[in-house]
Amino acid sequence: MFLWIRDQKWLPATLVAAVCFLVLGGFDLLLQGEKTLISSFVLAASVALSRSLPWFGIGLFSIGLVGPLLSGLEPQLSQLNACVAIFLLATFAEKIERLVGLALNVLIGATVYFWFVFTLPVGSSLYGVELPTGDAKVAISVAGFVAVLAISANAWFMGRLLYAQLFHVGTEVDVALLETKLASAQVALAEQDRRFGIAKDVTELLLEQTSANLIASESGGYALKADPSAAPRILETLHSGIKKSFSEIRRLSDLLSLQDRKALALPGLRDLNPLFISYREFGYAVNYRETGSALELDDGMSLVIYRVVYDCLDNIKKHAPINTGVDVDFIWKDTALQILVKDNGEEVRRELNSEPNEYTVTEDQKALVEHLTGPGLTAMAERVALFEGTIEFTRVPGVGFTVSAAFPNVAKYSKGN
Repeated sequence: MFLWIRDQKWLPATLVAAVCFLVLGGFDLLLQGEKTLISSFVLAASVALSRSLPWFGIGLFSIGLVGPLLSGLEPQLSQLNACVAIFLLATFAEKIERLVGLALNVLIGATVYFWFVFTLPVGSSLYGVELPTGDAKVAISVAGFVAVLAISANAWFMGRLLYAQLFHVGTEVDVALLETKLASAQVALAEQDRRFGIAKDVTELLLEQTSANLIASESGGYALKADPSAAPRILETLHSGIKKSFSEIRRLSDLLSLQDRKALALPGLRDLNPLFISYREFGYAVNYRETGSALELDDGMSLVIYRVVYDCLDNIKKHAPINTGVDVDFIWKDTALQILVKDNGEEVRRELNSEPNEYTVTEDQKALVEHLTGPGLTAMAERVALFEGTIEFTRVPGVGFTVSAAFPNVAKYSKGN
């Protein structure tokens, strides 16, 4: 039902408007006569147009709310159609349209109600409710205002709830978002596992050096009793051992402080396709190509390559507009691998802003000498350097950005070696 309402723009709203006109307009016709038909029709038409032509819908229900007052009628049940229109606006309209619609509904509805109540003579009745005094008119006016505000706000929030159900909960974009978060968690786990492995090795080395220092200090005590002139050599040995131990402790501390979060999996090259699918669901046209014979790499190398591609896509998602095209190329050549990630985010942004795609000579010259920096880019370069690789970041004027990572000795890190 919800998906059907989302996909059909005219028919569902028209059917809802027809039902509202027949039911609410029918009651108005029975209670106040044929004069109510015009306002009932205008309000029903506002429901029919609220999704496809929201500004027309807002205008129609604004007119329909004032209609009964101009015709000398009591407030009509058909005026509830304005809340139905607010419900549809909150579900399908843009932010400015739905906020304007809600504000006008409350403002006009409350104003019309106040005007009608305060123009009634004392002692008259409203839908069978006696108004014997001015205080009674004030009380029923306040109650009516609260009712208008509550009904309108509930219609608006129900519309937003339906919007979340239709466009977020369980949709492809929602699944893509979850997969992206999982990918981020996998990267975090992989780095954590790597650091714990290194920490274990450093700890064992540190224990050996500490043991050697203890032995050296103990033997040095006996040597000093036999030959006091050996003190400088003993102190030099101890100083060298303590210096090495301190260096390993500092290395271990720096390693463990890089990340204190726990993660849950170890991603690699096999996880690239799900990552590409996730970003296509986000609205980015990711095109993946592979040239040459791929090697089966070990977990560390595979993780670094995955992280390079992941960080590139994450940066594109942060800085480039939707519909940006992304080309990811893996070029395998004997013992080497080159990774190219190119996007046209700048070109797409200029088209969206109706700007000319031409770029100046100054921009071209700047791109040739520009050195792109940043914490994320530096971290990528450091990861690539661990496996004897290099990485370059280039801005292509008028088009977008290109990231090129080269691993000349990638075969060295294959599982066969």
